[in-house]
Amino acid sequence: MSISGVVKYGGGVRAFVRFLPFAALAAAFLLAADPPVQAQTAHQSQFSLGASAVLEREFASADLSYLLMDASGEVLAERWSSERSVSPGSLVKPFLAVAYGEQHDGQFPVVRRLGSRSRCWLPAGHGTLVLEEAIAQSCNSYFLELAADLDRSRAAETFARYGLAGPPAEAAPESLVGLGSVWKESPLALAGAYLQLDKEQGSAVQGRIAMGMLGSAAHGTARAVDAVLGKDAALAKTGTAACSHTRRGTADGFTVVLYPAAEPRLLLLVRVHDATGAESAKIAGAMLRSLGAGER
Repeated sequence: MSISGVVKYGGGVRAFVRFLPFAALAAAFLLAADPPVQAQTAHQSQFSLGASAVLEREFASADLSYLLMDASGEVLAERWSSERSVSPGSLVKPFLAVAYGEQHDGQFPVVRRLGSRSRCWLPAGHGTLVLEEAIAQSCNSYFLELAADLDRSRAAETFARYGLAGPPAEAAPESLVGLGSVWKESPLALAGAYLQLDKEQGSAVQGRIAMGMLGSAAHGTARAVDAVLGKDAALAKTGTAACSHTRRGTADGFTVVLYPAAEPRLLLLVRVHDATGAESAKIAGAMLRSLGAGER
């Protein structure tokens, strides 16, 4: 599916040109340090109204669902179906990594996999991987290795700490990687878990995961994000899941973006019908660009 299937042609860039007052507001919002609470609330409300209007106008396709939040977890704009939970594919991998790190003193394997024989999505394989690059490339083989050496009950406690339901206790190890459709989460829970993960970057494992997400946006499965917003602009993670729509597609593509990378002030979670995670990253980048991101 091409990006024009979801975005009105050129809409994201044109929106920035046409709505300069909102773009200035967006830039102020993204650059603001810590204004007084009352002023911050008013500014946030103005940004939320403007963001909702721009996204509704420029990204109107029914094939697109999204959730935009600030760093505190306040919802700024959203359009999602009535589904209470979704199967987000590889968006769960960072939380598997946290659980593994907690059970193995922060030590992670170096894994070499040779393509589809080891269930890697890339037929030629990703070669030798450490955690950061496994996150960036969303390598199934690497995370299946982690899932095979995990205490499931302890992992469930880790997921719960992030506000995640996790997969059923009897589910196959593949579910921990996001394969299949067993692990389901609400969009709000997913977004909240990523916000918490970002706040924990000072911890060794979470810091490595953040570096992997930086790599994902720069050169990995979410590289379309930095292609739009600029070098090292964002932290991102993609997921490709079985389609859950009544009108069946090949897959549902997910992307979560934290922007800006150095000190995220916005989180955007998108799902695109009949698309891969990598394709959904194009939409996510264009949406943030339409809100003034990447312009400084």
